[in-house]
Amino acid sequence: MAVIILDPNRPDEVPVAAIGLLQGPIVYTEEVPIKVVWDLPDATSVLAPDVTLDGSTLLTADRSHPLAKERIARGEKVIESAKPSGSTLLEAVAVMDVLRSRGPWEKQQTHASLRKYLVEETYEVLDAIDTGDMQHLCEELSDLLLQVLFHARIASDDRALGFDIDDVAEAFVRKMRHRAPGVLSGADIDLQTQIEQWEANKAEEKKRPSVLDGITRGQPALALAQQVAERMQAAGVSADEIPAEIMQITVIPGGENAEDELRRRVLEFVDVYDTVMPPVQ
Repeated sequence: MAVIILDPNRPDEVPVAAIGLLQGPIVYTEEVPIKVVWDLPDATSVLAPDVTLDGSTLLTADRSHPLAKERIARGEKVIESAKPSGSTLLEAVAVMDVLRSRGPWEKQQTHASLRKYLVEETYEVLDAIDTGDMQHLCEELSDLLLQVLFHARIASDDRALGFDIDDVAEAFVRKMRHRAPGVLSGADIDLQTQIEQWEANKAEEKKRPSVLDGITRGQPALALAQQVAERMQAAGVSADEIPAEIMQITVIPGGENAEDELRRRVLEFVDVYDTVMPPVQ
């Protein structure tokens, strides 16, 4: 007969090619949800004492199940659900839910307590990019994904004010559809047009009262200084008009921490000029 292999993340989605085989006797394995076989009157569990395997179609969501492996080895026809890109993310969300619900360490974490791990994992991703090792990069991106899943799961604990991973994904989709409508519509669009659409739509979203509004203060001091300089240039300020004290720093052995000093200078500048700088055009 045949082996029908369902997607374990979407077991109720049966491949079209398998529909004709669902009319006869069916044997389903343990992990197939009972709701999937309710409408199949000739379906019997492999655990049933009077189950008849001969002449039946095997319905499973586990390719490694002994019965599935045996039938596949015999050369029976295999019909398998297509696995869409991203489907394993559902399993990742489920794993994170178990960790948060049962893990003694995971239960204690907050958004604030995870800050250092998010920073560490981000720098490790950057290191992996520099090495050019794709296997290493994949591993480090999985660690970064953990941080996204973890923060979303923590937020979901607050039923009144929180959010969950679906809200995060929805925010991403909504943002991309608004900022890159030309690309996502399938239109033939050049690079300059895409950039202009992105910047214009982002400015519309943010509605910043000043070009310096919304500066990410927690980033490294050099990156902070560069972002301030780029924002000022976007407002029409030339490079030679940007104060030297926020563009230059001297490292002195035994002197004041250069990172802290540059950050102090840049943030002082932002606090002074934030209310007088014009918005991004």
